[in-house]
Amino acid sequence: MMKKNMKKSVATMMVLGMTFTGAAGVFAGTQLEKISAYLNHGISFKVDGAAYAPTDGNGTKLAPITYNNSTYLPVRALAEALHVPVTYDGATKQVIIGGQNNSNPTALTNVTYTAAQKEAILKAFAQFDGFTTAYAPQQMTAGDTFKSAAAGGDGVSFIFNHMKVDVSPRDYSEGYTGKEVKLSNGVNAKWYTPSDIGMLTFKLDDRYVTLSSPDHKLSQAQLQQVAVSVQKVNSGNDQGITAYENVNYSKQQLDNIRSSFAKFDGFTTAYAPQHMVAGDAFKGVGAGGDGVNFVFNRMNVTVSPRDYSFSYDGKTVILPNGVSAKWYTPDKTDMLTFKLDDRYVTLSSPNNQLTHTQLEQMATAVQKVK
Repeated sequence: MMKKNMKKSVATMMVLGMTFTGAAGVFAGTQLEKISAYLNHGISFKVDGAAYAPTDGNGTKLAPITYNNSTYLPVRALAEALHVPVTYDGATKQVIIGGQNNSNPTALTNVTYTAAQKEAILKAFAQFDGFTTAYAPQQMTAGDTFKSAAAGGDGVSFIFNHMKVDVSPRDYSEGYTGKEVKLSNGVNAKWYTPSDIGMLTFKLDDRYVTLSSPDHKLSQAQLQQVAVSVQKVNSGNDQGITAYENVNYSKQQLDNIRSSFAKFDGFTTAYAPQHMVAGDAFKGVGAGGDGVNFVFNRMNVTVSPRDYSFSYDGKTVILPNGVSAKWYTPDKTDMLTFKLDDRYVTLSSPNNQLTHTQLEQMATAVQKVK
């Protein structure tokens, strides 16, 4: 009941709560009005049946403020509890609540591991018998920095300025009450709070990946977006992935994507590739046959309720994110098909300029459009 009521008034509460989170200093003095309010230590909270304690960016527990018989929470703490992204634009003095007009909840950038860093990652996993295959996050939030990777306890930990990623045979979420969520690539995950830091855990092949933001700088939406980039690292001279870049859809292109999916009854939720091979270019999208087709210079991606691979012999492969897929050749062009939620995604390179490895990497980037 609390969550429902909170969501109804989330905009008002968040904007007013912003005043008490340290952001007041960005406002001109003439915009501030002195009030008399109280820190209310007698109120506790539950969200989705689990105890919730708001904290600031340093992890310090916060108390709600009572003013004129109304209770206010800090904007970012409340956003974390409701899984709502929130940012502040200092130039326009605007609190931006919820997703903006793009397909991703946060701006991401690629993690470019040096040869020495990659060697350290491989050595860290090699310390565990039967657990030697290395996995690593391939993206981070814009402005973050990778610091180190090391073996410890029963897994390997990746340390960033604002994020920690643990890869382990252990399910850290077991025994904790939490909230089940589905990542944008269709993988099930779980949010839980063993202390004052929210944790996100999901299974990837024979291991469990856990993400957190110890300094509380990243929202749950941001960590969920980064989670889908954790992938297998090959032991060759590259990082196990191909060079790629984000597909930055314009507002018009996003509208075209959504309207293409809307043409199919019961199939209206839009999905789209979020990455492309470096140097490729998105050309267009349209509804046709029984699905939606994305056309790039070097790649085609079709999202359909139909499994195109069903009647063909082929080879089953595991994508870098642990999802099973199938290679087959209906004519002269190799096709890669895998299931994503209630639909099937098929990738190909009609001009044969992309390799199987590149297309398998691009397959992991097909995600739900917010």
